[in-house]
Amino acid sequence: MDKRIYALTMGAFVIGTEGFLIAGVLPLLAKSFHVSLSVAGQLVTIFSLVYAVGSPVLATLTGRWDRRRVLVAGMLVFAAGNAIAALSNAYAVMAVGRIVAGIGAGWYSPAATTSAAALVRSDQRGRAISTVVAGQTVALMLGVPLGTWIALTFQWRTSFWILTVVGVLAALLIRFRFPAIPSPGAVSMRERLAPLKRPELLSALLTTLAWAIGIFAVYTYVADIFAGYGAADRTISVVLFAAGAASLIGVKLGGFSTDRFGSPRTIAAALPALALSMAVLSIVADFASPSGIGTFAAVGLGIAALAVWGASGYAFNPAQQHRLIDLSGPAAGVILSLSSSATYLGSALGASTGGLVVRYGSAGELGYYGAGWELLALALFAVSLRLASGRLRRSARTPQAEPIAEDRR
Repeated sequence: MDKRIYALTMGAFVIGTEGFLIAGVLPLLAKSFHVSLSVAGQLVTIFSLVYAVGSPVLATLTGRWDRRRVLVAGMLVFAAGNAIAALSNAYAVMAVGRIVAGIGAGWYSPAATTSAAALVRSDQRGRAISTVVAGQTVALMLGVPLGTWIALTFQWRTSFWILTVVGVLAALLIRFRFPAIPSPGAVSMRERLAPLKRPELLSALLTTLAWAIGIFAVYTYVADIFAGYGAADRTISVVLFAAGAASLIGVKLGGFSTDRFGSPRTIAAALPALALSMAVLSIVADFASPSGIGTFAAVGLGIAALAVWGASGYAFNPAQQHRLIDLSGPAAGVILSLSSSATYLGSALGASTGGLVVRYGSAGELGYYGAGWELLALALFAVSLRLASGRLRRSARTPQAEPIAEDRR
């Protein structure tokens, strides 16, 4: 496979690390900017919301640019956002940095996937795309724990400076090692949004949205959840590593299960397990006290629950992507971009509404809150499955109707 693919992976890795790093350093940022934990958590909301809205808009506006130009511009904008964050001495300045970084990330990521496919032979495209996507998964496993450890050992600004340097390096590698990659063609916003008129696709995308709200409501404030168990600051690096490792296993497990049992069965198993793991996080919080189960037992049970959270939560992702491709057929590229926007919109809503739970309740209640969203995701999935089955039956009765491919294994 073309070794230049790893430059794209480097970009995906640094974006994934930056996007999730806030969860590990949230208490440090709240203290540094003299704001509450829930207000600091809105920095995740800002980044994710800008990514969710900006990505399809930028893809439409720059659809005719060659991909190398888009990749370099997106990564340099992302690096600039991290530099602003590293230099920030006030919450408002940090928020501006997150906005700029979100614009760059939303600009870069879709182009990285299409460029990976364009650089290799047709029989290598699957591996090339998965290699780029793996950059964000590895970021969750290694980048975020390492960035959190650096922030705790030195200061949080150091982590953002490192991300700035790596982002610039990725941009330089792409600029000087890549050929000009022609645009695959512009897609208008009307064309991008047209699939939302199909109820089975809309309900499937709402399933992704509900899943992401629940996932990120918990992950954004995971440091505060474990602080409630009595965990020391540096323990959070171990916690984040465990969550990241479990997430990587979950991605592989989800892919295997989808191939073996089909996407509907994988999703139907993953969402209840995810909801249960979140509920356990809150149950542990209820019993973690001097007169309860104690810090060591609480942290151990919390890490176990978070491991199930990572494995089940990220097993859902490849299965859902597979199902969306089956449902959308020729419009798969557009649907997957909408799915990405739904994920980041869910991240924004999870961080913002999770902040309200922390402000007016406690971080220990976030597990119950997230579990509720996963049960809603399960209900939306059932609705989507029923609608897709009905459409399939109608298509069988009327051959001239638009066909739909639904995985029924």
